Amino acid sequence: MAKKEILINGALGEPFSAYRRDKNLQTADGWATWWLPAQEGEAHWKNRQPVFSAFKLDNQPVQQVSTPFGTHVAGLWQQVPAAPGNEYELTVEGQAWSSEDTAAASRLEASDVNLQVGIDPTGGLDPHSPLVVWSGLSQPLSHWQTLRITAVADANVITIYLKSAPNLPKRQQSVFWRNAFLRPIGRHKRSINIVGVGDTHITLEPERPQPGDLITVVISSTRSHEFVELRVKRPDEEEAAVLLRGSTLDEGRTLWRYEFNADQDGLYEVRFVGDAGARLLALRLLQVTREVQMVPAGSPRTSYKRVYVLLPPTADVKWLLAAARGGFDGRFTIGFSADDAGLGDLENRRVLAVNPHHWPQVLTEAWFKQHYPGVRFTAVVANTPEDLEAWLKGWLEEG
Repeated sequence: MAKKEILINGALGEPFSAYRRDKNLQTADGWATWWLPAQEGEAHWKNRQPVFSAFKLDNQPVQQVSTPFGTHVAGLWQQVPAAPGNEYELTVEGQAWSSEDTAAASRLEASDVNLQVGIDPTGGLDPHSPLVVWSGLSQPLSHWQTLRITAVADANVITIYLKSAPNLPKRQQSVFWRNAFLRPIGRHKRSINIVGVGDTHITLEPERPQPGDLITVVISSTRSHEFVELRVKRPDEEEAAVLLRGSTLDEGRTLWRYEFNADQDGLYEVRFVGDAGARLLALRLLQVTREVQMVPAGSPRTSYKRVYVLLPPTADVKWLLAAARGGFDGRFTIGFSADDAGLGDLENRRVLAVNPHHWPQVLTEAWFKQHYPGVRFTAVVANTPEDLEAWLKGWLEEG
């Protein structure tokens, strides 16, 4: 399974665009700017508004934050989906040039630059909040250094912060950021449906599509969000082409309509975002699978007991191997299709549904009773592949 990227444009590279149409805020896609304004009575060089721009270092476009002849307390942020109780690790590469001359990477009379990265586990948008968990201060003068921080999510949205705060004004005062990566530590469950501020939520039609279907997306909110767009990540991690069909007002709610084509099997991530992807307003996961045609094929040669270990769409090869090891002695059937699990004219059909809450629509015993009467359903919640393997072996012994 491909590495799942949580951040948008973690490279902090192209494309760049003017944040909220301000030409001095050329910002990497997926990120938003922030800075501490100058206070009345402060020196003219202190807490200047930085210039955000693209810069090429090591033949790679990176994000630059600069205040020549001044200082700043500033950086970038991005909201991302999370799950309460999950721990996340953020790593970002930072570099700073601080000098009294203009030569590239010069350190003539350099100032401390005080780079940090942080996570707000509540998803807040105040970089000065005491809830933000910050890394220690780093001084990566004229070289790249990896900054690192971990935090446990308290909400289904968390906020990532990048920060620099040079001590003294210098002729050359620039900070560069690249290669941010956010990863879950240990167990990881994905939020299937995130409803944002203003009761902002996503409705999809059809709810259970097949590959090739045109998906209609309706966003509804009590707030008229600005600078918004819909972003859809396909199962192959590439972005799907999305078409805006307009927005309307309906009894005090703003509705946005979009369309995209679901041309692949697998799990799609649908994000409604603001500020070029930096602000997460709502999220849905959508499972696209081929419809199983129930074609009568006669009765089996003999009625045997079948135990089907049903893995969720989020499971990777580690979970598959754990299921195989745990169910080997019992010769369990292993698969990813709820319909396959329920099919068959057998007197004894058992479905062991692993982490059924990881499906776009949570699998339940009621679902099998409706579509495949006679199936005996057991929900198995496992935090790790090792836990699943041990449970299956123990369940076999009990049986």
